[in-house]
Amino acid sequence: MSEDMVTDGYVEIVNIDISSVVIEMMRKKYFNIPQLQYLRMDVRDMSMFPDESFDCAIDKGTLDSLMCGVDAPLSAAQMVLEVDRLIKPGGVFILITYGDPSVRVPHLNQPGCNWKIVLYILPRPNFTGKIRRHVLDPVPLTEKGRLPDGFVPEDPDSHYVYVCEKMQGLTGAGSPTVERQGEE
Repeated sequence: MSEDMVTDGYVEIVNIDISSVVIEMMRKKYFNIPQLQYLRMDVRDMSMFPDESFDCAIDKGTLDSLMCGVDAPLSAAQMVLEVDRLIKPGGVFILITYGDPSVRVPHLNQPGCNWKIVLYILPRPNFTGKIRRHVLDPVPLTEKGRLPDGFVPEDPDSHYVYVCEKMQGLTGAGSPTVERQGEE
């Protein structure tokens, strides 16, 4: 994905993975693209980066992987808090996952984070069923960060894309992190 981002004009992209094998493979594969940097790092501890050093972070499957491991809730919390620490106010965290809001929003909506969350639900590229809505329209979340009653994605294997804008101001358990229907 990051090599496509370079084609789209992004000039400085840092890619991390916990696997040294993956990092070395990607360094060799894209050695000729200086805009891409590959670092071996655990997403739960990115302390080599200073606070608020990134405009955007994209996760495509890392949180899903952590949710399958030992101490999943702790690992998820550590990752989300690290991402929150690294994103500048007004910056964006894009989470691409198979996890629906009932299992992902609680991890995003934790003490210390202050996200404005907008959800998109995208069917698989090869999905042949009928979609009743425009897939680029956001799906509203309830005040509790759930899908509206009766809403069922047409493709049961949809991708959930959470676009989380880091808000300025108060953080913590009482902060509003889910945009309420009808509010902007």
